[in-house]
Amino acid sequence: MANQALLPPVPAPRPAATETERVLSERIFLFVSPRTPSIPTIGPQLHQQHGGLAVCRFDGLQKGGQQALARYRGPLLLDPGRYEKHFATSDRPFIVPPDDMYGSGMDRELDLQIQRRALAAITPTGYIRAADWGALKAVVRTAQDLKRNDVVIMLPIDAAWLQDDSVEKLDLAIKQTPHPVAIAVGGQYNPFDKYRKATTNLRRLLIDNPGVGLWRADLQVFDAIGHGALFAAFGLSTSLRHTVPPDQAAQSKKGGGVRPSATVLLPELLRFSQGPDLATLYADADAPTCSCLACGGAKLDRFDGHDNEIRALADSHNAAVWADLLVAVFHYTDLGSRQAWWHQLCIDALKSIEAENERLRQVGAFKVPKDVQRWVDLPVTHAPAPVPTPGRQP
Repeated sequence: MANQALLPPVPAPRPAATETERVLSERIFLFVSPRTPSIPTIGPQLHQQHGGLAVCRFDGLQKGGQQALARYRGPLLLDPGRYEKHFATSDRPFIVPPDDMYGSGMDRELDLQIQRRALAAITPTGYIRAADWGALKAVVRTAQDLKRNDVVIMLPIDAAWLQDDSVEKLDLAIKQTPHPVAIAVGGQYNPFDKYRKATTNLRRLLIDNPGVGLWRADLQVFDAIGHGALFAAFGLSTSLRHTVPPDQAAQSKKGGGVRPSATVLLPELLRFSQGPDLATLYADADAPTCSCLACGGAKLDRFDGHDNEIRALADSHNAAVWADLLVAVFHYTDLGSRQAWWHQLCIDALKSIEAENERLRQVGAFKVPKDVQRWVDLPVTHAPAPVPTPGRQP
């Protein structure tokens, strides 16, 4: 893309309009489930300025999880996760108990999160079906009636909302919402793979709406931060890197009936691989090593198993790699530089995949993830900010 086609540099972060936006701004939260066994070891790794912990279905925390969360003192968000089992409707956009003698069901839901030290309270929104304009409008109307300054409006949308014929309505709904918004994009597998312009339209939404974050996502969070997302949440496990409609079971390429194996983030390749698959691929070759805080130079073929210990080991590795990427993206303070960094990282990943396949002498041993190819093909839209010349005033 020629330099003259680039838009001018855009500084980041944009000034926060509210106190809630300020505390969320420039953060990527690590999104975990109540059953995550590694919260005690992961918590100390989280970056205080740009990181944080987010827990889905926090009301399902067992005793051990409650104790681990009580020991964690860093930035925290608590997601009710009602969109996993319920649809939003025009009559019931938020899934809350009915009001009773103790007050409003919605206020109790939100107050409980604040009482548990959450930076802000996330609404218990149901899953918004494709083209269900009535449900989306109901979410916005109810959000407008929330007389609080500590709330985030969850928008768990089907990926079809990011198509050209729906995204304008979504944009209008966001602009009419007087609180920060978290978008969770739903669908089977990677929902961004289903619609050709989903990533482009999400980028445009984020650039145009400074109070929006990307929730429950995978490496898409780094692309989002480069396009103006206020905050984001990176799912630690496969099931937390996207959501599926409540009336569907999550599909798996491995088929059903098999206990999930450890999933490993390969930083040089920008892809996730199953631990047993890596052990098979490197059975007759040297596996790459990893220098992240959790691995300390150990090999990446050691996650061959389905037990909790192996999965916890993989969680620690994935969290450490995510933390390294987080530090890298926030090293840059303008959107153009963040976009250029991410674009180059994706280009490097394509080269690394090709080189590793050649080293293994296996064509297609590692396939190029569709999202990485997409990020390479899409252009950097904003020029990086100029670097001041040493010894001269900018």
